[in-house]
Amino acid sequence: MIKPGRTIYICRVCHNVGARPLHCHRNQSRKCEIGQPGDERSQPLFDAEGQLVTRAPKWWVEACFKSKVKSEKEKVIRDS
Repeated sequence: MIKPGRTIYICRVCHNVGARPLHCHRNQSRKCEIGQPGDERSQPLFDAEGQLVTRAPKWWVEACFKSKVKSEKEKVIRDS
């Protein structure tokens, strides 16, 4: 049986956390699928050589930097 993931919302401005989209700063709430306790997504991020990149869980890195990574990829495509 697959357990459903847990979803939280984090405000990108004040870092408030809630079970529903937040209204503290308009349109700044970020949806995070955090998985179950012990899930791989709750582990810290390591690089290909096994070195610790950040102690933040993978779901946090994805939520905070997804738009940054996307814009960098688009920049590389445009510059090519």
